[in-house]
Amino acid sequence: MNIKFILILPILFLLISCASNLPNQQLSEAESKYKSAHMISGIQNSAAQRMGDAKEALEKANKLQADNKPKYLVDHFALVSIKNTEIAQARHQLKQIEQETEQAKEKRQQLLLESRTTQLRDARMEAMQLASQLDALKAEQTERGIIMTLENIIFAFNSAMLQPGGEITVSRIAKYLNDYPNRSVLIEGFTDDIGSDEYNLKLSKQRAESVQRALIKHGVSPRRINTVGLGEAYPVAPNTTEAGRQQNRRVEIVVANEDGKPILSR
Repeated sequence: MNIKFILILPILFLLISCASNLPNQQLSEAESKYKSAHMISGIQNSAAQRMGDAKEALEKANKLQADNKPKYLVDHFALVSIKNTEIAQARHQLKQIEQETEQAKEKRQQLLLESRTTQLRDARMEAMQLASQLDALKAEQTERGIIMTLENIIFAFNSAMLQPGGEITVSRIAKYLNDYPNRSVLIEGFTDDIGSDEYNLKLSKQRAESVQRALIKHGVSPRRINTVGLGEAYPVAPNTTEAGRQQNRRVEIVVANEDGKPILSR
């Protein structure tokens, strides 16, 4: 065997090993945010659940990284950890403002009370916005790909127009998709069971295309996106109530597991 080749082999193995353990920027950010939040006095009492969720997601991300799993999976759980940490901090701040507001009431300082009340309202709105952002990105790893059921992208009856809350969620999804520009995307539209099969198939297709246009507006390449209308098939709630029918008027986004890999149909 060539002596030079024998000498090069260990170097190649070392390079491969190093390449498989490159630092993940989003994971590093998640770790940094969690450590900083963990040091905040009292946060474990005021936001224990969110801090626990952040820790659990961070541990999953680290395990996936250690096991050399795909980067998008590591990024997903790192993002979940980051958002839970941010929500925990917002809720902790909200709790502190509530306590300060009570102190202001006791001291009968009306001007200070009004100021704290304003801060409380702003902090509550911020916490609610952060929570809705995290809850909107409910992703499930399947054989078909990563399936995102966008719960706050709902449609009015007989409409394919995105609601204002849907536009906000689409912008976040677009940012997520733009991090993986080589993965194909399938948007599936659905309806409730009111109307004919033919009409519901057409309406569900229009809903999928509505989300497609919104994603394209936010920079996602149209070449990556396919749409399909599935009508009233695959309901996620009973169609016996208005609340259930509204949940079924939805879209789901499927992101391919690997670059260039097609998405399996249902």
